[in-house]
Amino acid sequence: MTYNKDHITYKSLSPPPDDVIKEERDKITNLVKYYEGSTTALVVQKNEKWFYLNTAAVYLLGYNDSSELEGKSIWETIHPSERELVLKRIEASINGVNPGAFIQKWIKKDGSSVSVEVLAIPVENYLGQTSAIIKEVDQESKKVQEMYTNYELITENMNEIISLLDANGKLLYVSPSYREYARGSIDDEIGRSSIRYIHKEDREHVRTEFFKLVKFRKPLMIKYRMQRKDGVFRYIESQGTCILNEEKCSYVVVSRDVTEKHYAEIKLQLNEKKHRMILEHSNDLICMMNDERTSVYASPSYKEVLGYEQREVIGKDILTFIHPEDYEKCQKAIQTLMETKQSITIVYRKVHASGHSVILEAKGMAVSEGDGQVTHFVFISRDITEKVQLEQYRENIDKLAIIGDVAAGFAHEIRNPLTSIKGFLRLLAKKDAEDDVMYHQIIEGELAKIEEVINGFISLAKPEAGEVAEVSLLKLIKNAINVLTAQAASKNIRINISSQLKSIVICCQKNQMKQVFINILKNAVEAIEENGQIDVILEENNNVVSIEIHDNGIGIEEDRLERIGVPFYTNKEKGIGLGMTVSNKIITEHDGSLRIESRPGEGTKVLIRLPKN
Repeated sequence: MTYNKDHITYKSLSPPPDDVIKEERDKITNLVKYYEGSTTALVVQKNEKWFYLNTAAVYLLGYNDSSELEGKSIWETIHPSERELVLKRIEASINGVNPGAFIQKWIKKDGSSVSVEVLAIPVENYLGQTSAIIKEVDQESKKVQEMYTNYELITENMNEIISLLDANGKLLYVSPSYREYARGSIDDEIGRSSIRYIHKEDREHVRTEFFKLVKFRKPLMIKYRMQRKDGVFRYIESQGTCILNEEKCSYVVVSRDVTEKHYAEIKLQLNEKKHRMILEHSNDLICMMNDERTSVYASPSYKEVLGYEQREVIGKDILTFIHPEDYEKCQKAIQTLMETKQSITIVYRKVHASGHSVILEAKGMAVSEGDGQVTHFVFISRDITEKVQLEQYRENIDKLAIIGDVAAGFAHEIRNPLTSIKGFLRLLAKKDAEDDVMYHQIIEGELAKIEEVINGFISLAKPEAGEVAEVSLLKLIKNAINVLTAQAASKNIRINISSQLKSIVICCQKNQMKQVFINILKNAVEAIEENGQIDVILEENNNVVSIEIHDNGIGIEEDRLERIGVPFYTNKEKGIGLGMTVSNKIITEHDGSLRIESRPGEGTKVLIRLPKN
């Protein structure tokens, strides 16, 4: 609990149980009852307002009834010049520290001043109240004795151990609550060392800290172990304060048993350490955002998965690094989470520090505080790029297998009768008149086209076999370019090759892979009308080779782009629509991937990824 009134502060690391709060209320109630009819003036304040004044205190201040003061500001009664000192004494008392007796100037009802000696009752409580006994300075000495008697009555009923030490750490006074540790009577402990029951491993530390208090006269807070008379060691937290009385220092130490709190803290630390270890070593991306959509935590896995340091993520909008095409989808999902507080799951893409996209599956959850208020949201994202690519690869394999089976059967059924037709056509051509030669040539040309279709089907069903071997990728592409050099030169098209390495070696079937590059480069050349450019970029990352072939041709419309690779689908006057289908099949059988990106008027980009081995 924390009690804070302006600059008066009382802190406890853990909220008090209900029975402790009730016990503190009972203490105040018993105190009020005890002094209700006493001639000793008792006042109780809370939040700088009078909570209770007994009859003696009311009369001392010149009032007729306590209702005239209770609920009013204490500063109507205490002289303003005393404000700073009184606030410090209230803070000390509310923390269970005895601020000692002090003479102050108070204001009576008729406006006159009266000097009173104030003795605060340092009972630490969770209610934020302080109690004090007041008396006029000129009262008889027997009243002083009564005041100290009452003070002793209070200390006898405190759970905390209050002790008064000299500069050597010997006990001048210790409260009755010390009986759980004293081996004999309380009186036998006076004059003896205050650290005699402290664990031997903690004694030197306690002794060092105490002598710092003696030397610098600054309050100290220390935790250590002390042995009860039953032999059990308990964790004790002590607060020490120096009190100057007639140029002689004494040291008041208020000690409380914090064993349960100590073990609770250890358990909390262990849990925090365990959870932090999980977070620090998880491959998943873990991010927490506040209600302003700002990232307040990012796991170290951001570096491994996305290439960003934690400092590059924390403090930024949660949608930073989201792929532009997925931005709106993610924005709506986050808005739904913040409004409903219900968990969400979403698949989206983030842009890696190197520029490529990473496919992630994320679960977002609301995090509530102890009061049930939701102020933070956690997202746990997993990289599913390989999973998605594997699913696409399987779908591609299944599709190509079906196409291959159909192509093989279809080609077999057509090729045999086609061979007979071509043979008999040549025999007829020798007997026919010269006028029919032109018709025979047309028929042979059309049959050649049919045969081209058949050969395409055969390549699709079973591409040309060859031995798999290590091949220089750069040399392979240059050979493919040489095949199209004449066609490209006729249209004034430049073909450029850019490679980060002089030699990139892949393991493949040479003739098949060469055919892929020929097909793609041929498409690029045919897509450029005049004076164009084709860029071939080769890159190597770990065990993956990337080939990018980019032309500045007419581009492809979105509806046509979706149908690229479908057999017999083509936009060319002389094409048969099998080139990209065959190329896709070859790349897939080499455990690679082929992707086409294009926009009308902006050219076309073909991206091929192949494993080195």
